[in-house]
Amino acid sequence: MKLIGDTILITGGSEGIGLALARALEPNNTVIICSRNQRKLEYAKNLCNGLHTEVCDVSDTAQRQALVKRLVEFFPHLNVVINNAGAKRTTDLAGPEDLNAAKTHDMSLNFSAPAELCIEFLPHLRSQANACIVNMTTGLVYLPKAKQAFYCAAKSALHSFTLSLAWALKESSVEVCEVSLPLVDTQFHQSELPKNMQAMKSEEAANKTLRGIRKGKKHVYIGKTLLAHCLSLIAPDTGMAIVNR
Repeated sequence: MKLIGDTILITGGSEGIGLALARALEPNNTVIICSRNQRKLEYAKNLCNGLHTEVCDVSDTAQRQALVKRLVEFFPHLNVVINNAGAKRTTDLAGPEDLNAAKTHDMSLNFSAPAELCIEFLPHLRSQANACIVNMTTGLVYLPKAKQAFYCAAKSALHSFTLSLAWALKESSVEVCEVSLPLVDTQFHQSELPKNMQAMKSEEAANKTLRGIRKGKKHVYIGKTLLAHCLSLIAPDTGMAIVNR
């Protein structure tokens, strides 16, 4: 994908990496961002007047399906969907707490919502001459953290789904790309960043993401995520010690 003259939806586009992607793409494309938070969408709009904004909780089936219907109607040339929205809850699998709420929240937003969005947009995307689905995952797919068990499990499911989707669409006009993100210095990680650990800036992560997509890569590894993948294959215990320190 050239990502020039395209019509692009970015979920979770009002802050962090999503907003960095939107700001980088907006000058040469029609960019729509969605978020659950109207205030954050307004902030993003003030930073980049060319953005189109939609209030939507993509984990809510009715809201998500209404969004798909609106965008197909009002943006008939929509041809790129970037599933970036995500959130996580800290859990203690060995503790006495009820884990059902965390499981439902993390699996719904980080797996079910993007997978369903892919399926719901697919008929429209297949009607475009060139289209692309981008699913954002994480190096924690390969080296999961116990305190983020359901988040890691959800992203692992999205990783597997993306591989299957890419295979199913290999003869179509729809490209499928997975982006494995490292630790990025955004609000998403603010509560857990150790003082001695360096995190990538969201602008750098966004630029590397777009560079990989433009090169036509099926899987874009950013930062040390490729190392995480390799460690999970050859020395999983060592890798877990590194990522969980």
